[in-house]
Amino acid sequence: MHTGTFAAALASLFGLSASLPAHPAEDEARSSPIHGHIEFLWEAPARDSEARPVALGLLTRPEAPHLACWKSAAFPQRAVEVRLEIDDAHGRHPLWVGTETGAPLHVVRCRNIDLAALKVAPGMRRVVLRFDGRIAAQETIEVAASLATAAFHRGDRSFVNGRTPYLADIAPADYSGRFVWVLTFGPDGRVIAVETEVAEGLAATRLRAAGEEAAWLYRIGADPGKPERKLRQPYDLLPGH
Repeated sequence: MHTGTFAAALASLFGLSASLPAHPAEDEARSSPIHGHIEFLWEAPARDSEARPVALGLLTRPEAPHLACWKSAAFPQRAVEVRLEIDDAHGRHPLWVGTETGAPLHVVRCRNIDLAALKVAPGMRRVVLRFDGRIAAQETIEVAASLATAAFHRGDRSFVNGRTPYLADIAPADYSGRFVWVLTFGPDGRVIAVETEVAEGLAATRLRAAGEEAAWLYRIGADPGKPERKLRQPYDLLPGH
């Protein structure tokens, strides 16, 4: 699947046991004045969907390609070098390297990633987004060889969260609301029923349909011994997310 296609589609929607140590002093000294945000998608959203499946863990060889995304809500109208990299004991592996020129105020870019091809080792990994060499955002995320060995796949906690689009015509200060869903999961950890228990603010007025679509994207660890599991899942709408 082509990067340009997903970048355009997602722009319309939007927001360590074996790890290298972080370098707080260096990071603070080299922080970027440009706001940045990092997000991983478990797989590409459906083309007609207004929701996206946010990954809380990654596989080196997933069934469908994961996507790495970066975004900014205050990007300058000039050329900016962008580097999104993931660290392991062997160094930094590039997930995105390029130059953004004359970007709009709100920019979202995503592309497929192949962690096996990049030879990223399993473990808790540091991911850093740099604009012009200065750190704009950083996260840690688990990389696993398979769901069977992934800590993020154990128990009833979610490892894929559904997210609604960010509405660009809403001022950040006004971007607030809340969903509470009751989700029913089947033995494979996928959602089989959604009940919207609470919808307040934008969740009720602008994002009800997209929110219910997002609820279907949640996934938890598989448990063949349980035909159904119900979880009450809150989701707060926050600026830029």
